[in-house]
Amino acid sequence: MLSNVLLKKDWKQVSLLWILLIGLGILAYTIPVFNEMQFYDEQIQDIQNNPSQYQEGTPNDITTLTTEDFFNTTAGAGYWIGDLGSLLPLETVFFLYVVFGFLMASVLIGSERNSQMSDFSMSLPFSRNQLYISKWLIGVSGIILSSLIGGAIMLVVIHTSRYAFLIEGQTLKVLAVLGFVILVGISVFTLSLWMGSFGGEAISQVLWSIVAFLFPVGILSLVYGSIQATAGYVSYDWYSAAMESLPMRIVSPLVNIANVDTYNLFTDNSVWRDFSTVGIFSSLLFIGLTFALGLLTFNRAPQENNGRFFMFTGWLWLVHVVMVICFAMLGGIIFSAFSYPTSVTLYIIGFLIGGFLAHLLARRLLYRFNLQLKS
Repeated sequence: MLSNVLLKKDWKQVSLLWILLIGLGILAYTIPVFNEMQFYDEQIQDIQNNPSQYQEGTPNDITTLTTEDFFNTTAGAGYWIGDLGSLLPLETVFFLYVVFGFLMASVLIGSERNSQMSDFSMSLPFSRNQLYISKWLIGVSGIILSSLIGGAIMLVVIHTSRYAFLIEGQTLKVLAVLGFVILVGISVFTLSLWMGSFGGEAISQVLWSIVAFLFPVGILSLVYGSIQATAGYVSYDWYSAAMESLPMRIVSPLVNIANVDTYNLFTDNSVWRDFSTVGIFSSLLFIGLTFALGLLTFNRAPQENNGRFFMFTGWLWLVHVVMVICFAMLGGIIFSAFSYPTSVTLYIIGFLIGGFLAHLLARRLLYRFNLQLKS
């Protein structure tokens, strides 16, 4: 059972960020909606003021059209200038949660290590599991509350506007979308908190979080590019199918976000079924997986390595190998692009050069720099 002492300690560390997240969450949910509605107003007014430029393609007299007609998807019945999918500010909120997920996690773990406060935390009569769960709950509560408040205000704004017809009969679906947004925010925060077991201070934790966030997509893209460079051609269908596959959506919140078709989410039942099942299911699995891994590595993180760029010094060889392979593939892809059709010889040359440069970078970053940070 968690103690109020732990929760208060973690709250003091992140309270300013937490409150800022609530405020920015409200703005992220509402300001884009106001701007989009203003855009709708301007579009409708422009059509009404310049009927000759828009009359072609519809048999209706513009002066007789209602506001709903400007959002009509039926050909020849009116105009289409937007829908509920374009009105909801999902991209803005996703970006906010990615940024604040990294920041809050780095403050809760990385900054605590920077200030040596983690030594004090470890001396308290609490297990490492309790320490970790307390930090996780503080961050998750901010994400949930910002969406509940911001989302509620957004719904009121839409329902009380002249564009309320866009959300009629869709409120429950919008609430499900808000739930997905919350899950994405929790996914990013949980991932970054897990990376706090590897980065020995705040900056390195953020860097490892960015790497972990991009790694699944990056490694798949490098493999696809390498096959294309060496084989001369590879069907894009393979890459597309891999990006849309359930395993990729489970291991990468970025892929899961990319697979949400916001344009057809409320109009295509197949898209909605994919979102409400695979999308939400993938997020829940990712949260459970990264939370469990975070508990495991946080318990095993060597406290004496606080301040290092990478805390698990026994795993440096693995990070070294992964860096060399990834940069080698990147170098091969870049060099092979210098000729058309792609040249296997140039790919091998680029592969060797990229791998060698990555080896030098890894030696500097993972070994010498690691010691300098500690000292």
